[in-house]
Amino acid sequence: MSFALVLNQQNSVANTNNSVYSYQFLGGNFTVKNSEMCLSQATIPYSFFNVNNVYGNTITFTWFTGSPIIITLPTGFYSVSDINQYLQNYFILNNYYLINNIGQNVYFVNLFSNATYYANQLIIQTIPTSAQATSYGYTAPSGWGGYPSVATAPTVSFALSGSISSLTGFTTGINYGGGTSNVSQLSQNVPLGSFVNSIVVRSNLVRNYVGNPTDILDSFPINSTFGSNINYMPTFQKWVDISDGTYSSFTISLFNEQLQPIVAQDNRSLLTLLIRKKLSF
Repeated sequence: MSFALVLNQQNSVANTNNSVYSYQFLGGNFTVKNSEMCLSQATIPYSFFNVNNVYGNTITFTWFTGSPIIITLPTGFYSVSDINQYLQNYFILNNYYLINNIGQNVYFVNLFSNATYYANQLIIQTIPTSAQATSYGYTAPSGWGGYPSVATAPTVSFALSGSISSLTGFTTGINYGGGTSNVSQLSQNVPLGSFVNSIVVRSNLVRNYVGNPTDILDSFPINSTFGSNINYMPTFQKWVDISDGTYSSFTISLFNEQLQPIVAQDNRSLLTLLIRKKLSF
């Protein structure tokens, strides 16, 4: 005999980043002995942001004059092109760009994904002098702060704390650019892209005496795009022992592959669990 338990939005525990679900047993108590449990099916909204004040959300930018400016990205899920687009919008709003002779904006900092090297790439170009801008056919937008006396590149850096260095793969504490030459810099570290690449399901009900930690019930990869549902249906049932005892409730918690609690925006998950007596052979 086996029991099917379904956890959904109604089981979501408040103030736990939408990644902890609690199940109250019917009648208040459930006695188990020589039993085991498995995750039969899961549907989880892919709503895990990769830019926020937990994982990092800033880039430090310095024009050829003035003090460093901390650019804070709004909380969300960003691809590299999304980050670059946000930077360009910031440059437009603050007049850190020029316009070429066919009406296109010229930005002096660009961030790209470079799949060939499994890296990201910063392209930083020098801001031209007035004479150079004229020769290039550049014009300045209203509010332009003036040209440098010597062509100079702006500076980009990533703070040790709070920046998107891990997301993009760039080393903290280094000033990229700032000289009189163009800069093309590949990220020195593997960019994470996302802080949740797989889901580890843990429960205080199970005891996996071989594993560490001992409360891991199952794990599975991300198989969808951000904003859609992650669907998991194992090809075979992976039973894990339950500690003998009497329980009034138990919890299911979602972690990433680094065993860090997942911060989700949407708690409308559906988790189906099976509990059964251990089979005798």
